[in-house]
Amino acid sequence: MKNFVIGICRALLSVFFIFPIKKNRVFFSAYSGKSYSCSPKYICEYLLGCGENLDIVWAFSEPRKFSSLDGRIRRVRFKSIPHLYYLLTSRVVVDNVESWSILPKRRGQFVINTWHGGGAYKGVGLFRRDTDEGTDRNMINKHKRVDLYLSSSRAFTEMTLRNSFCYHGEVLECGMPRNDMLLNGRRDDVGRIREAIGAKEGDRLALFAPTFRHDMNYKYSLDFGRTAAALKKRFGGEWKILFRAHYYLTSQSGTGDVIDVTAYPDMQELLLASDVLITDYSSSIWDFALTGKPGFLYTPDLGEYAGEREFYTPIETWPYPFAKEMDAFEKIIFGYDSVESARKIRRHIEELGGCESGEATVRTAEIIIDLCRG
Repeated sequence: MKNFVIGICRALLSVFFIFPIKKNRVFFSAYSGKSYSCSPKYICEYLLGCGENLDIVWAFSEPRKFSSLDGRIRRVRFKSIPHLYYLLTSRVVVDNVESWSILPKRRGQFVINTWHGGGAYKGVGLFRRDTDEGTDRNMINKHKRVDLYLSSSRAFTEMTLRNSFCYHGEVLECGMPRNDMLLNGRRDDVGRIREAIGAKEGDRLALFAPTFRHDMNYKYSLDFGRTAAALKKRFGGEWKILFRAHYYLTSQSGTGDVIDVTAYPDMQELLLASDVLITDYSSSIWDFALTGKPGFLYTPDLGEYAGEREFYTPIETWPYPFAKEMDAFEKIIFGYDSVESARKIRRHIEELGGCESGEATVRTAEIIIDLCRG
């Protein structure tokens, strides 16, 4: 029944096909309208500075929150009539999540999906235990709309795109535009980022960024005080924990040694400014590994999580050590070896066939410019 309704909606939306595609229009969204971030942001900003005459449109759930953006960006409300009009009349569409299922595929448009996770860690698409046949068909149809996927690694291409999404279209293995800044060393931005999040001069920063869970009431059990003390003992300095909740979940108030950065708009900037990453099953470990900085995985619900989401690769092969409870977590911090860590990160990226180039933004933008000129 669900797929029947989706089919009817697609047919009804075809009414927008009476409006011609605007040759120079590029439509962006990220995280279903929740933010101006991730790879779409970096592609957009490059296009704004390239001197081309482009009509750039972004869809946001709350457009007023983004009133400070460049005035050349047209802002529309996500899932509104203007959203549908501008999306279905754009020459190029750029997104970082699965598309809205009711959208029809229009001839003459080119859809680029940058996705929002690199490497090959927790399963998505068909590589999940909580999907059913109807969900599978709907998910596959969403990915049929895409003309080009960007990929961070050969493992991502094969495991996620080809197998989990059943996507058989064109893939550009050049890395993720959002990671160019991590590879190209934009250290001049660190001071601005630290000031924006309220970090004091001399503070060392550990970013705790756990991934999504279906249990909205899940309580993260990382002991922030013990973690900060362990980091101080191993690395020296005074440590602050930055807490960033997944974009589908709610945040928690910052107290004591904790600064809540859930509302900070750009995860990549937080990765750039942080000295250490702490997560669980988030693909942010792929991005952070590119910096060579220390990372640790706190996984108290490993058994339960693996029962919900299969892993593409064994957690033992991931670039950072993991622990299931606080005593063991302290031990992996105390035992951090920079030489061994660098070796493990290099081996991990090689095994997954990493293809981060530091030029993904430019290469993707050039494709968009050529399409809009053609």
